[in-house]
Order: sequence, then structure tokens, then C-alpha cells
Amino acid sequence: MAVEIHPATARMLENFRYDHLPAHLQAVSRPFHDLAHQLAETLTEPEVTKALDELWAAKNWAVVAASNSSLEGTRPAPAVGDVVLYRLTRGDVAHINPWRADFHRSGSAESRLGFIGHLGNHVQEGDVLPAVVVRIHDEATVTCNLRVLLDGSDTWWATSRAEGADPGQWTRKGA
Repeated sequence: MAVEIHPATARMLENFRYDHLPAHLQAVSRPFHDLAHQLAETLTEPEVTKALDELWAAKNWAVVAASNSSLEGTRPAPAVGDVVLYRLTRGDVAHINPWRADFHRSGSAESRLGFIGHLGNHVQEGDVLPAVVVRIHDEATVTCNLRVLLDGSDTWWATSRAEGADPGQWTRKGA
């Protein structure tokens, strides 16, 4: 049987709103909302206010726990100077390998004149190499410029690269 809800109880029910929360937290908060309304609509004694107060505290702790769980394993965006792992694309390889071949064909590799050129091992699409973050363009998408450390005497400049596991993207070490 539905009862008339006291104005103070109605104000307390406003604390059980969940529409402002992200979807994964709404799922945690919604049952508390539903129970609070069920209690307020069926109980009339002053203890209902105390019950709602305790339920509200329990709801808050449950939302905090769910929020903390969703944050576990996440890390902040990298900072300039951090080392990440970059996966080479076909386009990267198409630039790097010819530079190295040209350097060897020129004879500069054998001249030992102190000239630093494109000297190093052949690379392939999908190779994963360390890269230093030199600029962060967009913290929301974590788009970075990277100085990729090739296996040799040179580096590759990978610009505006996003985080991910595909070629042309970078991942965090240990991920």
C-alpha cells in the first residue's frame, strides 16, 4: 500500500538520483534508488528517515568501490620523456629500410669517417621498438610524437600516434 511521503523523506530521496553517473556506476546505484523509493512508499514511521540515511551511506560506499574497481589497471597518460613501445607500420618500414640500404650502397658505412648515417638491422612491419615520448598533443586521446629507437645508429620520428596495439600505435611497457 502506498503512503503519503513526508517532505523531509522526499528530499532524502533526491540523494538517490543516479542519472548523473556514468553507466557502469548507474548500474551499482540504481538498486539503492529503487529500494529507497520502495521503503519511502511503504513505511511511515520516523525510522524510515534513519533507514534512508544508512542506505544512502551504503550506496555511496558501493559507488566508490565500483569506481575504484573500474580505475584499477589504468595508468595516467605518459609524460614527455617516458618510454613506450611503438609498433612499426608498413609505411614506416618503407622509409627506414631504403635509408639504411642507401647508406650501405654509398660506401659511407665502411669509410669510418665519423659520419653517422642510417646504419642498423632490417625492420619489418609489426616490429615493436622502444620510443621516447617527445610531445603530447591531445591528452584525451593520448596522441603523442615519438622518437622511436631503432636497432642501429638512427631513430624514426613517429608523429601524432595514438595509444593502441596496432601498427602505427604505441603501448605502455609491460602492457
